[in-house]
Formats: sequence, structure tokens, C-alpha cells
Amino acid sequence: MFRIEGAFAEFLIASTMTPMFKDLARLFSSPSRIKVLKFFILQPDVRVPASAVSGTLGIPKALVEHELQALTRFGVLIRRKQKKATLFMLVSPPSLVDPLRAFFEETTTPSDEKIADSFRPIRGLTLLVATGVLAHEPRGGTDLLIVTKKPNDARIARAVKRLEAVIALPLRYAVLESSDYEGRLESYDRLLRDVFEFEHRIIIGNR
Repeated sequence: MFRIEGAFAEFLIASTMTPMFKDLARLFSSPSRIKVLKFFILQPDVRVPASAVSGTLGIPKALVEHELQALTRFGVLIRRKQKKATLFMLVSPPSLVDPLRAFFEETTTPSDEKIADSFRPIRGLTLLVATGVLAHEPRGGTDLLIVTKKPNDARIARAVKRLEAVIALPLRYAVLESSDYEGRLESYDRLLRDVFEFEHRIIIGNR
């Protein structure tokens, strides 16, 4: 998942011609820091505690807290107290955020095969559609449409968590039972319009 970023980080570490390169080398110094950075760069309005970042990324909370503190010292994030919680949020200017957003979208969007791998253990899956952040589509309200014969299968939520850990972002997903999907498709309701009229990729099955 982060092979490209790792090579990019090695290049930056080797490039010590200016302080700017040294700063960038620290910014990309580890896979966990890159994941935390992406979490905030692609969600510039979130204000979350370390536990929320840890839960999405599948990284131990202690390591996430270490990376959050590093990014705070770097000036990318700030922290604010809210009652008993400490929340972190992005404060970097567009001159940093916009290029990093383009970089992350280009290099860390998972392939169709990688997305499918997360859902292969689920039996009865008839359709899997990637849209939203998985298709660089900002207009929709859904990132995954999951159609299955067993919508209450607990393995679906676990599959989504696996994929969240891969892409370092929380996912919005809709699960439909196969007959419910057919009825919605016939009426072409709002949920399906928001998927099929915007950018999307069919990962498993046929529409």
C-alpha cells in the first residue's frame, strides 16, 4: 500500500541540500506517520481524538499519539481541549495541503483487486461498487455499495475495517439485501443515483 510513499520518503531523506528537504523527510519519516497525515489531509475539517484515528487506521493508539504529537510539533496539526478530550485538527495552509492531497489521491487509492481482497471471505456477496473517496468522487455520500444475500453478516463490517486500515480513511458504506437492491434499482432511488450517476467502479458482480 505504501511502497510508493516509502520510496518517496527515502528520496527525501537522501536529499539534504536545503532545510526544506529535511523538513519533508521528517514529515514522511514512517509509514504510520504517512497514514496519519493522509487521514487529516483528505479530511481537512475533522476534529478527532487519537482513539478515532487509531480505530480507523488499525494502528496502536500509543503509536498514533506519538505521530500526532510529531505532526503537531511540525505545525501540520493543532490540538484543542474539549472537556476531557484532546482533539486534533489540520491547520496547514493550502500551499501544503493541496499538493499533498493530490499526491495521496494519486498514489494511495487501492486497486480493484485490493478492494476485492478485503471482501473475499464474505459469502453471498453479489455486487460491490466503489465510489466516493475510492473513486476520487467528492459529490456522493457513499464510498461503498455492498449488495449481498446476507446483509447482517458481521464479516461485512470487518471487511470495511480492513479496507479502512489500507486506505487510512473512514468509509461510508451502504449494505443492501439482494431483493431490496433489485427493488431500488427498478425505482432508481436516490441512493443508487448517488452511486451510479457519479464516478464509480464495479469491483465484484454486475449492476
